[in-house]
Formats: sequence, structure tokens, C-alpha cells
Amino acid sequence: MTAVFIALAVIPPALNLRFIIFILTLTNIFAMLAISWNLLSGYMGLLSLGHSFFFAGGGYAAAIITLNTGIPPPLAMLAGALVVTGLGCLIGLPSLKLRGHFFALVTLVIPIIAYQVTNAIPQLGGHDGIFGIPPISRDANLVYLASLMLTLFGVLTTYAIVRSRLGVIFSCIKDDEAASMAAGIDVPRYKLYCLAISIFLAGLAGGFYAFLNGVISPATYELEKASLPLLMTLLGGKATVLGPVVGAYIVQTITETLKIEVLIRSRLLVYSALALAIFMLFPSGIVGYFRRRLYVHT
Repeated sequence: MTAVFIALAVIPPALNLRFIIFILTLTNIFAMLAISWNLLSGYMGLLSLGHSFFFAGGGYAAAIITLNTGIPPPLAMLAGALVVTGLGCLIGLPSLKLRGHFFALVTLVIPIIAYQVTNAIPQLGGHDGIFGIPPISRDANLVYLASLMLTLFGVLTTYAIVRSRLGVIFSCIKDDEAASMAAGIDVPRYKLYCLAISIFLAGLAGGFYAFLNGVISPATYELEKASLPLLMTLLGGKATVLGPVVGAYIVQTITETLKIEVLIRSRLLVYSALALAIFMLFPSGIVGYFRRRLYVHT
């Protein structure tokens, strides 16, 4: 893993191809979003279809903070992530009592409501969103390296949680919530912990996304953004530390390839066929598949 991150940190900036650098930066942001989804849905077992709300919320909060206070983008990202974490936990707290598809349906409704509310508030830019958000840096290579560090932070955070007592409790709740409660585990409290960490990571990704594009709009709440972390994590391997990152790089590679003019009309068909083929070949995700194979042969 270390060698891969070093290669990603050295090779792209050395090639100095601005388009590739931008795509990789975007990939790292979505990898962070997938990491946040994996923590809540992969390790805790709470299927979230509303992570686009946390992602967009972090972007809006960071943009408003930096435009109104003038504080540097990195601090605005952190502040925005904290704001959306507080708001997300306040909204999500009642839904933590729900299980299975009921929780998923509630999380699906939240971005839809947020989309309508954001459109209706002039102070948030309405349908056009907020423009003129300053970049983290004018140096594209520096921004890319910052996005890579963001992804690494997400990976290390997940690894630390999984290897800790907190990760064991998350796993117990996922496997059998009733048995966990019978064993004396305060299930609602630990669900809230997991939700808060997940929202914070998604908010950081959203803030970075806003500063990268210079604009944040209600389009960020759309279903595509909600489905991206799910697809990326399932492709890479749910409940694995590196699965979301691997899935993000695969999905973004396929997405950019399908933007070639020859494939643009049939991109949805090709994209669906490739995704279906990967799911059939690797039902537990690519990282999960190779981890199982390695375990069998050792």
C-alpha cells in the first residue's frame, strides 16, 4: 500500500499532464466519499443512500465560511465538515432507530428535500449555486497531492477504527444488533459515533470538491453523487479498508474512458455491462476477492 501511494505521489506530478492531474484529484475526492460510505454501510451495516447530502453540505458550508470570513480553504474545509456533521447527526439521530431498508429510504429522502430547499434559498445561490469559491492553491500538482493526503487520511482513519475496540463493536452491531444490546452495548450511541465519523469524512470530501471546482450547486445533491460511493465500494470491496479507493479508481477510469466521442452515445450501456461483469467476477469486490484468495493459499 505504501509503495502505491508513493508512486501516486511521484509519477503524476512528474508527468505534469494537467488533465490527468485533475482527473486523479477528482478520483481522490470521490475515494474519500466512498471511504465515508463504507464506514457507515460496510462496517456498521446501515445502508445510506443519502451521502450526497453530507458531501454537498460540506461543500456549501466550507464555501460560505471562506467567502464570508476569508479564512483559508483548509480551515474552511474543516469547519464545513464540522458544521455538516452537527447538522447531519441532528437530522439523522431519529433515523438511527430504524433498520434495514427503512433507514435506507429515510436517507434517500434527505438529499431530495435538501435539493429543493437549496434551490429556494437565494442566499445559497438558488439553482445556480455559489460561485467564486477560491481554490486551495493555484498549483495543480499541490492540489493533487493534498487530495492524495486526504484519501490517505481516510484510509488510515478506517484502518485505525477497524483495528480498535470501536471497530469490534461496530462489527458486533452489524452482525446482530439485538445480541449486542443484550451484551450491554449502547447500540444507539455507537451508531451515532459511526454516523458522525462518516459524515465528517464526507464533509471534508465535499469541501475539497467545492474548492476544486470553484462552485457548489444543488446538482451536487443528485442521485448520481449518492450512488457513486455505493458503486465504488461494492466494486472495490465492502467492509475492506482499501476497497473504496480501488473502486473509485476503477469507476473514474471507466467514466473518463466512456467520454470518448466514439463511445459517448453508448456509454450507459457499456458502463452497465462493465459494472455487471465486475460484479459477476468479483461478488465480494476486487479487494475482497484477492484477500480471500490470499487467505486460502496461506
